[in-house]
Amino acid sequence: MSVSDPVAVTPPPPRGSTRTIVIASIIVIIAFVAGVFTGIFAEHVWRMRRGPRHIPPMAARAMIERLDHRLDLTGEQRAKIEQVIDRHHARIEEITAATRPQVRRELDAANAEIEQILTPDQREKFQKMRMRLGPRHPRRR
Repeated sequence: MSVSDPVAVTPPPPRGSTRTIVIASIIVIIAFVAGVFTGIFAEHVWRMRRGPRHIPPMAARAMIERLDHRLDLTGEQRAKIEQVIDRHHARIEEITAATRPQVRRELDAANAEIEQILTPDQREKFQKMRMRLGPRHPRRR
């Protein structure tokens, strides 16, 4: 080989084609979405198994957090306050259960009045979104 002979230059191997990067990105996004849905499903199952009475409503949790933040509660104080709220929450559930039939009748009456105002097409759509009492998932009733 002499100095005047042309040297064959080979390009460096590609680091990653666009197609490979797109496929890898899609896989990462799918894994993320699957993880989110798995987490939501796991939390739903956990809440269903634990039961609604053991989980104070969001307002009660927010109240505990607000008290803790503003009053700098000790761990013992926070635990006692949670017990108080849980105990009263159970009583509130009893009161709510006693009035639930009356509230359900009022909601049904309001829905019936609204349906009279709507067109047939609107009534069909309204059936899916009408006012309800309690969870919207049929298995929970």
